[in-house]
Amino acid sequence: MRETLLRRPVSAGERFADAVRMLGLLSLVVAFAGWGVTEMTAMSLSVAALAIPRGLGVRPALDASFGLALLVAAWSIVLGLYSSWTNWDLVVHTVSNGLIAAMGMVLLVRLGLIPGHLDVRHPRVSLALLTMLLGVTFGVIWEFTEWAGNRFLDSTIFVTYTDTLGDIAAGGLGSLAVGCVMTLVMARPVGTSEIDGIGRPTRQSTEALQSAA
Repeated sequence: MRETLLRRPVSAGERFADAVRMLGLLSLVVAFAGWGVTEMTAMSLSVAALAIPRGLGVRPALDASFGLALLVAAWSIVLGLYSSWTNWDLVVHTVSNGLIAAMGMVLLVRLGLIPGHLDVRHPRVSLALLTMLLGVTFGVIWEFTEWAGNRFLDSTIFVTYTDTLGDIAAGGLGSLAVGCVMTLVMARPVGTSEIDGIGRPTRQSTEALQSAA
């Protein structure tokens, strides 16, 4: 993972994803210069998370989309868009929660906690459901974080029962939508082998190629 994190970008997509990370660092400087503790905390967490897809070596489209979604979510807190734009929080939760779930699935596969290829009757459905469940879990953690921020950091953070349920539901729907295309992210046929969601040959495909040789 360290080598992947430090390697030079080799495509336009990777360079664009790195540009999103640079935008995140610039956003962090601006947030520290002009806003309070809540805004700085939200931006700091988002910018720190931008390194995750770089370390995992995910495909550039997922990398850049993940980064942009987190920055939009963070800037929405900084600029107060959640309170000034009706239902904007539902849009952000739907998109960002789905992409976070996708990144979480890739991470779990890399750690060997779940298989990249499910040996079940309907693997695409199973993968979609796993992604949705992971996304709902992240959504609950997100809401706990908002509650903790309201309770211990800034009482102006908007937390209500209806808002919490709506955000979790939106995040679950976004995660399910991303889960329906997770087979494109996690595995794609390449000749006679397959690669996992980070562009690396899977153990199964490597063994198959060795046997064929």
